[in-house]
Amino acid sequence: MTEIYQKLEEICGKQNVSNRELDLIVYNSDLASLPPIILKLYDIKPAEYVVRPTSSSQISEILKLANEKKVPITPRAGASAGLGGALAVSGGIILDLTSLDKIIGYDPEKKYIIVESGVSWKKLIKYLAKFNRKIGIHPSSSPSATIGGFISSGGYAGIGAPKFGPISEQIINFEVVLPTGEILTVAPPFSSTFVGAEGTLGIVTKICLKTYPIKGITALTFGFKNTRSAIQGISDLLRKGIKPYHLMLVDKYFLRLSRKLGIEVPKHNLMVFIALEGTPKNLGLQKEKILSILTNGELINGVFASEEWDRRYNAELFIKRAGPSMILLEIGLSLTDIPDFVSQYNELCDEKDIEVGLFGILGHGNTMLCMPFLLADERKGMDYLKLLSLSREIINLGLGVGGTVYGVGLHNTPYLKHVYSSEALNFFKEIKNMLDPNNILNPGKITESRVPDQLSPPPPKQKR
Repeated sequence: MTEIYQKLEEICGKQNVSNRELDLIVYNSDLASLPPIILKLYDIKPAEYVVRPTSSSQISEILKLANEKKVPITPRAGASAGLGGALAVSGGIILDLTSLDKIIGYDPEKKYIIVESGVSWKKLIKYLAKFNRKIGIHPSSSPSATIGGFISSGGYAGIGAPKFGPISEQIINFEVVLPTGEILTVAPPFSSTFVGAEGTLGIVTKICLKTYPIKGITALTFGFKNTRSAIQGISDLLRKGIKPYHLMLVDKYFLRLSRKLGIEVPKHNLMVFIALEGTPKNLGLQKEKILSILTNGELINGVFASEEWDRRYNAELFIKRAGPSMILLEIGLSLTDIPDFVSQYNELCDEKDIEVGLFGILGHGNTMLCMPFLLADERKGMDYLKLLSLSREIINLGLGVGGTVYGVGLHNTPYLKHVYSSEALNFFKEIKNMLDPNNILNPGKITESRVPDQLSPPPPKQKR
């Protein structure tokens, strides 16, 4: 037993520390499993310990120990993303935050709630429903995603974002443990430093969030002949003051795969799902207005729309059933750039004749998070490598029309120079060096890349 292992047991208790091989294998993966050949190319050194702290004070002591011993720390919660942000790449300790799962309480007068960061969105949604309240935005991966994980990944797009804005606008304050072990409480605008930093600048442990009253939901689904007409319709809705609670676009490949997996889907080239929120009277008025605007789309029967609303949390895992794994991409695009991207994407997919699909979730304003996916099998290393190369081509198409990668994690680190200015990256690195002088917290992410040159993307084509 090593000295570090003994120290971790002293801090968290024997039952909350492990170095068993099976535990380490399970914890060194996320939504998109990687084959051994990719792990080798990335020069990944798996974690040596898994620790499950139950308080911010324990996390503080672990970080102090890690600084003393120069041991890397990789924070991990629900691991519901597929970009490698929760994967240990330099050995060390995986910090499982899911035991920070207490709902501290709801204040009925001030209408806010305080939770620990490891609480799942599913648990929080169920708890708040007792008070007829909700958080303005939550991720489509809510059954497994945690509050802290969504904050750390940015929380820019999700269910509720078109109406209530990103997660940063729902935060009143939160507690964060800095890489050197200090515990702070920060509020906007200072809290924005940690939102989207993917656990590289600090570990969020306790959050105070705004809540809103729960209202009725009406779901509508429209079929369109092509992407351009669908995007024109969505743009018209926003321009005329319609703020959907949720809006999702799915392409012909996604619909084809849905039929293959046994879902009866109307025969359209593209579909747009819209969820509206409001009082019964307000919902009726919103529906009438939408029907008068989306004249270039075909309204699909309400039963199908209701079924789609019930399936809103299952898109990623539903797709993975056809895998057994997948490469999931996340590209942020303005609505005006989506038709050009989808046109080039369709050409590429038809040329390669592969199993793919795309769905997009409307964010705040005129932006959409587009998520193309490639069905993959991590047991077939060389085939996976070819698909990974193709995924780089797809991301380049998005960058070429003016988009950006949504999350960074491990896989998207080579794109930073194409997305952020050198000044912005240097500023982030300065903050990282100041807060984390020993670079122990989630190394290999955002400020540095482990992706080898042969897997790094070429410069994207210029926007047409």
